[in-house]
Amino acid sequence: KKQTNTFVLIPARLESSSFETLIKMRFSFDISKLLLAGTSLYAAFSPCNAVLYGDEQFGAQPDGAFWAFHSAGVSVVNPDTCKITRSYTNDNEGSFLPSSWSDGVYMEGLEGSGEEAKTKGMVLINSGVTLTDGHVNPDGGTGEVFVFSADPNDESQPVLAKVRVGPRPVHSYGVYTHNEFWTHSDGDGHFYVINLDDVTQHSGNPVVAKVTNANHGKLMWDEGDKLSETGKGFATSTGESVLFIMDLEQEETVGTYNFTKDVADGTCRGTHAIAYSSQSNHIFAECVGGGGILEYDVADPLNPVFVHQHLDATGSLYETPDQSFVVAANKGGNLLHIFEPQGSGVVTSREYDVVVPGHPSTPTFYPNEESFIACMPLTENTNRNHMDEDGNVVCDYYGCQGASTPQDVANGICNYDATTGNRQLLQASLSSIQDVRDGAAPFGNACGRCEDESNYNDPVAADEEKKCTCTPFCGSCAEEDYDASQSGVVCVDMGAVTSGQTPVDQAANLIKGAGSVRQGAPYSYSAQCGFGRTYRTHKRGGKWDASVAHFPTNSLQLVNMETQALDCAVDLPGVPNRVIYVPPQELEGSNDDDELSSGAIAGISIAAVLLFAVCAALLVTKYRRSASGQEATSPKDGVEEQAPSESTVDA
Repeated sequence: KKQTNTFVLIPARLESSSFETLIKMRFSFDISKLLLAGTSLYAAFSPCNAVLYGDEQFGAQPDGAFWAFHSAGVSVVNPDTCKITRSYTNDNEGSFLPSSWSDGVYMEGLEGSGEEAKTKGMVLINSGVTLTDGHVNPDGGTGEVFVFSADPNDESQPVLAKVRVGPRPVHSYGVYTHNEFWTHSDGDGHFYVINLDDVTQHSGNPVVAKVTNANHGKLMWDEGDKLSETGKGFATSTGESVLFIMDLEQEETVGTYNFTKDVADGTCRGTHAIAYSSQSNHIFAECVGGGGILEYDVADPLNPVFVHQHLDATGSLYETPDQSFVVAANKGGNLLHIFEPQGSGVVTSREYDVVVPGHPSTPTFYPNEESFIACMPLTENTNRNHMDEDGNVVCDYYGCQGASTPQDVANGICNYDATTGNRQLLQASLSSIQDVRDGAAPFGNACGRCEDESNYNDPVAADEEKKCTCTPFCGSCAEEDYDASQSGVVCVDMGAVTSGQTPVDQAANLIKGAGSVRQGAPYSYSAQCGFGRTYRTHKRGGKWDASVAHFPTNSLQLVNMETQALDCAVDLPGVPNRVIYVPPQELEGSNDDDELSSGAIAGISIAAVLLFAVCAALLVTKYRRSASGQEATSPKDGVEEQAPSESTVDA
């Protein structure tokens, strides 16, 4: 703890089950394996502060593998060699794996019991394919969670279970403090809970996270020493003006907070991203439909107290691992907002707005001296058919309408019919061809193709005139010509920003060539040829940040966060959706004779901690005696020792 003068190194918890979460290591005095044993112990006892998904703590462990989930199955990538080590295309019954995936996490449970129990690493992930098997629910389909064994020895039978849940499960969380996996169904507005003791089924008691209508939503929980003691968490809904108060222990919603009275008129019709500050005991919720970020004091989680509406900041919210800051990745505004908590009940100050061009996705954090390197894959549109002659993107999710010149049309900007609320592309009837040629309203100079009568062939009923669409190849309807060479991943040295060493408009380090992604497909309610939101997932594992990419190839892009440089790109056999980091597992072909047991690793590690503590105590006692003028005589030769200098004590 920084605020004290004494450093105490002890395990945070000594629960018997914690020892079983240690990864078995082959018996060797190889220093790298001893270090890995230490990091395993650290992960076992270390709280997952700044909880987002519940597997962030494993990202600190080196020598693991990235699991890339794509349209052709799963590929396990070794970042050290930049190669795929194994692939899964079918489940245990021989059926193809889903062609699309949503969120997932790595978790550790126990296999066996008593002294025979051992750690079981698992990957739990939502299928992105909705089943339509006759189950009765509001969406007419059922979602599915796949549970994979992370053990390489299970390669022939990797799928431990397939659990049917509510429709369209998207966000999921490893609530490891309760040994549970929570997944949110956007189709019915419930969280489904799978206990790791039995991953073949959910609890049968879905947790309600809606008032009336089901919407997209997220869960927020924390293992810190404040919120976790209450056993409470919070959930959001993008379509209802309430925060849901969850009892994680009882697996139920115990309250709702309607924030309508707290927000500016016409803002914040719902909330999406949510984060918690351990420093101030505040939560932060991203508004949907405009409205910035809402801040609440949750010292009493059952009765949140409104603190502030940050109208001029928005984005996906995260607490830094050291709990010093809360950041928001503002994709639309091309900014990384850095907030500094000021204490319970006090408005958090927004200290820095780091300029990050390219529509940054969520950040991962890599420790760097007293701060962190935050890396964010870019989601910008790299389709050259949406760029002007200078290479600037002029058409994407954030704007692609209002074509008024032939050049606008050539750059993929859409010309919409104002009478449809700019929902449908502007069309000309054959009888209006002269108006088109004259540039009369509403066609202007952005309907050149309809000056040619041969283009009046849009399908129409027999009794209607033929029509021509002015800009049929605009927006998401444009041909693909993606060039990822000028895009990639951006890393920001947060320490350099917060110390004033680097200006906020110069802090974004673009790692060019680290891939780009296809722009999001339009929603059912989008304008014709519009875009949907574009996402790009990534995970930290050791020193690497691994992000999915579609261009220049379907691949996993591995960025060295330590050097802020692209290490390699690993081509994948399908279109990637998600990536999960899995820490080192028991080696294939290992045997019990040359392995350290979990208890042995724990014993060695704790003994090392105690030895360090004893040595530190002796040194402190020695320095105190020297500083107070007492003589310290060597038992060997009786030579009087000199008291250490002040600089030596500081060092």
